Amino acid sequence: MWARVTSVGLKGMEGYRVNVEVGTYVGNDSFKIVGLPDAAVKESKERIIAALGSPGYVLHGNRIIINLSPADQKKMGPMFDFPMAIGVLLSLHELEVVIPEDTGFIGALSLSGAVQPVEGMLPAILGLHEKLG
Repeated sequence: MWARVTSVGLKGMEGYRVNVEVGTYVGNDSFKIVGLPDAAVKESKERIIAALGSPGYVLHGNRIIINLSPADQKKMGPMFDFPMAIGVLLSLHELEVVIPEDTGFIGALSLSGAVQPVEGMLPAILGLHEKLG
């Protein structure tokens, strides 16, 4: 199954829309993030697994692929943790909600699952507001 969530990336002080696409498939345990992620975004994998494991969600037995598009823009920082976690829950049918197209998510995750603020939130939110409208 797959799901899509909207987030925002920063290029300097300008925000741009990022589509967080999550596919989950039954199979060997794997977790990949693609779409030009930097080291902090690649580390999101560990934060997401811990944050979702804290309330009891089980990710074992699934192959998870997360695509951050557009793929030609560098994605930096932990600001994609929260939207990626939401996408994982949606794709696993652990979260059954309809998210409006003009809604975006941003935030880092602690290992306990708490959403943390991130550096650059104000320009990111302003950029997302411009893009979503």
